[in-house]
Amino acid sequence: MGAAESSDKQDQGHARGIDRDAQYRLYSLVDLHGGGELIPWIRHAIHKGDHSHIDRCIEEKLKDFMYNQGKGKMEAIAELVKRRNKERNAMLGALYRKKGKGKSGPNILEDFNQEGVNQGDLKKALKLLDGGGKGGRGESKYREITWKLDQRGQWGENLVGTCMIQGTMLHNKLAVKLMLRYPKMINDIFISEDHYGLSPLHLAIINEDAYMVNFLLSHGADVNQRCYGALFGCDDQKNSRTDSLEHEYVELSLKTNFTGKMYFGEYPLAFAACTNQFDCYRLLRARRADPNLKDTNGNTVLHLTVIHDKLEMLRLAYLSGGRFDIPNKQNLTPLTLAAKLGKRTLFDQILKLESQQGWVYRNASNVSYPLTKLDTINADGELNENSALSLVVYGGKPEHLEFLDGVLGELLDKKWEYFARKHWRRSFLAFCVYYVVFFMAFMNRPFSKTTNVITDGAISINGLYLNYTIPLKMNSSYLYRDTCHLWNYSGPGWFGYVRMICEPAVLIMVCVQLALEGRDIHRIGWNRWWQVLKYFPAKLLYKISLVLVICTVPFRLLCGFGPDMLLLDNWISLVAVILTTSHFLYYCRAIKFVGPFVLMVYTIILKDMIRFMMIYAIFLAGFSQGFFLIFLSCERENELVRSTDYENILKSPFEAILRVFIMTIGEFMVLYRELSACAENSPLMATIGKVMFFIYELFVSIMQFNLLIAMMTRTYEKIFETQNEYRRQWAMVCLMIEMTLKPEERRKAMLNYSIPFELDHKKRAINITKKILGEELTESEKEQKEKAAAVLREEKRQLLKKRLKNEMARRVGGRPTTSYFDTSPSPFKTASRARVGETRFADLLS
Repeated sequence: MGAAESSDKQDQGHARGIDRDAQYRLYSLVDLHGGGELIPWIRHAIHKGDHSHIDRCIEEKLKDFMYNQGKGKMEAIAELVKRRNKERNAMLGALYRKKGKGKSGPNILEDFNQEGVNQGDLKKALKLLDGGGKGGRGESKYREITWKLDQRGQWGENLVGTCMIQGTMLHNKLAVKLMLRYPKMINDIFISEDHYGLSPLHLAIINEDAYMVNFLLSHGADVNQRCYGALFGCDDQKNSRTDSLEHEYVELSLKTNFTGKMYFGEYPLAFAACTNQFDCYRLLRARRADPNLKDTNGNTVLHLTVIHDKLEMLRLAYLSGGRFDIPNKQNLTPLTLAAKLGKRTLFDQILKLESQQGWVYRNASNVSYPLTKLDTINADGELNENSALSLVVYGGKPEHLEFLDGVLGELLDKKWEYFARKHWRRSFLAFCVYYVVFFMAFMNRPFSKTTNVITDGAISINGLYLNYTIPLKMNSSYLYRDTCHLWNYSGPGWFGYVRMICEPAVLIMVCVQLALEGRDIHRIGWNRWWQVLKYFPAKLLYKISLVLVICTVPFRLLCGFGPDMLLLDNWISLVAVILTTSHFLYYCRAIKFVGPFVLMVYTIILKDMIRFMMIYAIFLAGFSQGFFLIFLSCERENELVRSTDYENILKSPFEAILRVFIMTIGEFMVLYRELSACAENSPLMATIGKVMFFIYELFVSIMQFNLLIAMMTRTYEKIFETQNEYRRQWAMVCLMIEMTLKPEERRKAMLNYSIPFELDHKKRAINITKKILGEELTESEKEQKEKAAAVLREEKRQLLKKRLKNEMARRVGGRPTTSYFDTSPSPFKTASRARVGETRFADLLS
């Protein structure tokens, strides 16, 4: 059965292939299955050496497929873009279809007969009419097309493309013959949505055919032809592809992580780099292919070697003219792109290529690394949010932690030493002073009086519940009302005077802090301020507490309008105290033995607790309403028999939720006792209630809470095993402190921990003395080092041989020696010493 089904599927696939070949006339000449009219003739020409039949067949059959008998014609880019857009919309659903935007302008080729016209003269005329032949991005608005648009294959390819897709020896020979007969086909591109712009040169590189690449380059292939096909783009950008009639390239969303195994960067040189073909790369560079040209995402060849993890190709591209200072559309250079993607090996290699070595002594070296894209502080003292340090510290990948051991770790150490530690201590002391004052202002409030006023006298000042009214004679002025008793600083005693001093001090300090915060937001921008602050929950809560302190002022002034104002004042102050206290967690992140645990608390709350509460809320809502109905039924049965032994403890759905939640954390005796009391009047409902109680305890109290404990344990172990997590928390604190400084202060600090780079005082570098490790060397450098070590060992070996030979000759000849040797004439001693010398030499060689 399996073999029969497989055979049926193969037959169906073959039938679909035949239908496709019949749909496209091109495939009658050369199809995608190794057949076609031209294949037998090219095979005959190769085996027999007779090319007359294949030449005659090409001459007779191909003319109808090409414009102007193979000389080609000029086509407006706007028309090709419309064709591409139509094909894309045909593949997409109605909701995802996008029309081309922009205006194409008049097409001067519509009423122009290009048959028999000199194409060279026409190109020159179009260049003059087109403003030098350049569009907005250096592209012409017209393209030369050789193969007719309506005679192409399913991928928009011509006959040469069909042959090179096969990639066999026969097909390559046929492709070469076609291009020699019709040279215009060398630069004739694919025009489909998935393969638009793909040229024979691109295909030769994909096929890893250096001979074909050399042939195409020797016969005028365009080394800067760009491939815009969706197949060769980023996976997360394919849904954002849009066209414009004003240019040929595809417009893409800038939000991308550059994922996609076929994202090769449009240019042939980039294709060669991404596929790790050194010979093809050198051939293209010899033909002046530029490695610094940008694709639609702004990526150069060096960017693409980082994306595809091509270390040796990165070295070749840089040594052959590539530049590390070119940013892409996300403002990322190859260095910062490696930092963002978490590619540590490539990051270190780029640093090594950009660095300047001061001195080397054995395994130690002194190296200067430029800070242009490395540091968060630029030459003017402004913050660089796209720096490698910022991308690594705020990156969410586990690979980013590995970066904090090398050059970036040294940079953070210098930042901490030169300015961050001093400002951290100063900030901590200032906060401690503020917290003490704030604590004194809050704790010296007359809480008993406030409770008495809010409860309208139900609870007295000494805490007793009152059930009678005490008439009091009070001053009727505004500030002497009971609801405004917080304005009375002299009545409660000495702690009232303490509160009178502390409350204005707190208000002044809060206003100063908010003013400084506003200055920082104005200086660095709201977006950057929020991007940094969102990584510090404790700091964010502290900022909220400052705003809450300001909010208490209007409620204090409106105290005469009733106890509600006093209640809001009290409630806001209570929340502000809690949020202010949590700010200590921010300072704990910079302490080595506490910082990782602070992160554990954040992670457990944001991940484990939220996921648990989402599931727990479903069970809580269902079981609470079930218990509510059971107790309601018991209450009704009790009313029918008029018994007074039963009391319904779930009087409302909300109270049922609270009771069931309390039962979850272990207090279930009250609810179970009331269920047992219900059994006297309604045994059925009591039984149902006990079954529900058992199920709830089993699936919620036991299973889900143990699941929560397991989740929290996993999070704890995961963070605890990460040794560099403390350094990331500490680094975040350093960068947070750095953000609060003025640009002049940041620039001064940067000048302190850096040195001039290459005698240029505008460019700064960090100077590091380190030990050279074997892991830092590339394969070629390791081979060179091993060869040098082997040569040195051989030289030592020869030197030892020479010394031994001289020593033996001196001893045998009886030459006078120093007192170190025994000058006894005994031949036995001489022979014995000679054997000892041979043994020592053998030991040295081993």
